[in-house]
Amino acid sequence: MTPRERYRQVARLHMRCLDQGFLATLGEGFLALMYEAIDRTEGATLLVAEDGGQVQGFITGGVGMRPIYSRMMRSPMRLGLALAPAMLRPAKVRRILEIVRYSGDGGLPEGLPDAELLSLAVAPEWRGKAVADGLYRRLVEDFRKRGVDAFRITVGEALAPAHRFYQRMGATVAGEVEVHGGETSKVYVHRV
Repeated sequence: MTPRERYRQVARLHMRCLDQGFLATLGEGFLALMYEAIDRTEGATLLVAEDGGQVQGFITGGVGMRPIYSRMMRSPMRLGLALAPAMLRPAKVRRILEIVRYSGDGGLPEGLPDAELLSLAVAPEWRGKAVADGLYRRLVEDFRKRGVDAFRITVGEALAPAHRFYQRMGATVAGEVEVHGGETSKVYVHRV
């Protein structure tokens, strides 16, 4: 599988599995560009589980989104085309600005690690087969190799299965944050 096809499959899986989040509404083109930027940005990681040329799941981590957004801006035409439909809707523009503000640690509780698990998704047909566990352990090992001693995870309040998963993997609740007005998320910390 080519890197471009991998990014497209990861983007489609994001839209399929993380459909409650705002980023999924920005479309496959935006997400493919974002995952390519994550994969190519120093200090960020995209780890993928594959089987027979199909993405089973993925996990991403890094130290802030600003370097990733900067990387995306190196492709202004692709970024502009991907975001054009969203820019016609003021509500989406507001949410994009909220995400950019959050990426600068806006509103986070004090004392949290800079490193962060950014996203994790597993195709429904691969759930219950330890794919998520394996991806999570690979991310922990990636952070360990880079000298990161802890990372944070932001999880929407309503995502009960995700809360159970992160607690089972050893993360503990460290506070709450509002990424989007009126939507509370818990912030977990995992010590490496």
